[in-house]
Amino acid sequence: MKRLFLVFICSAAVSCSDILDPLPNGHYTDGNYENYPSVIRGFIDKGYSLLPTTYAGNEYAYLECATDNAVARERTQVMRRLATGSLTQADDPFAAWWGRDYEGIYYANRFLHNDLGFNTRFLTDREADDVLRRNLQGEAYALRAWWQYDLLRKWGGRGTDGRLLGFPIVLEPVDVFDADAGSFERATYEECVKQILDDCDRALEYLPEANRDWLTTNTNLEGAIRWHRFDQLSVKALKALVYLQWASPAFNPDNDLSRWENAAKYAAEVMDFKLTQDGAHGFDPAAAFAWTDPNSPEIIWSSDYSKGSTLEKLFYPA
Repeated sequence: MKRLFLVFICSAAVSCSDILDPLPNGHYTDGNYENYPSVIRGFIDKGYSLLPTTYAGNEYAYLECATDNAVARERTQVMRRLATGSLTQADDPFAAWWGRDYEGIYYANRFLHNDLGFNTRFLTDREADDVLRRNLQGEAYALRAWWQYDLLRKWGGRGTDGRLLGFPIVLEPVDVFDADAGSFERATYEECVKQILDDCDRALEYLPEANRDWLTTNTNLEGAIRWHRFDQLSVKALKALVYLQWASPAFNPDNDLSRWENAAKYAAEVMDFKLTQDGAHGFDPAAAFAWTDPNSPEIIWSSDYSKGSTLEKLFYPA
């Protein structure tokens, strides 16, 4: 009897070895990160963390100083130096934006590659997990569309041969700055627009209509708790921006009217939701503006905005 008992103990120890093995101490590698749902979910969070958090920066308000639209008060301001021809390569802000945009695309691609994120279980509750997985899948497509749109609006234009060019389209989790990553050629402007719109359409398949509590019963995963994250409303607004830029005479030499029509169509859908759907649930267009209000009449979608009072001090007159 003692011999049988010892055999049972040994068998149990072998069958439970996977459970009893200690977890690694946070040393994630390309070979084991798929076993850590928090890491995979982190790809989406990282994509959001790269978004600008203020309008008073070189990328937005100060970018006007690269033209005749505005003049920076500070003589050392980078856009003022760009406008006067005194900018050095070491101070080039455009290189940082290029790298940041492709970093955002890289994390989205890691989540989407072989449906990694969509096939990962994040929560023990099956129903809640299905909701979360769909949200994250939609956000991955939306984030990739956003970063691609940023590349297009900053670098889209005519090449030396006169062709309308966009940016190198990268749909695999490749670090484009790795010396062994290979070469990447700029796609045509239309190819880039198509890729962005395709990603937007894929995002619309997964995302909730809008991040509003009155649209869901599961306010732990959807609704206002998702403020600052993509929803169908913000993706439609992004499509309106893409079509509007594509309709511009600079990128629409044949004056294709359908581009203007699509820009108006998606913009109208967003405004209609704001005025009618939000309007039926306590939305007040006359209310004072607040960055923290997800139902604001002036906010369709925003990053995690850092409030500041310096905007009116940026430009002349002092």
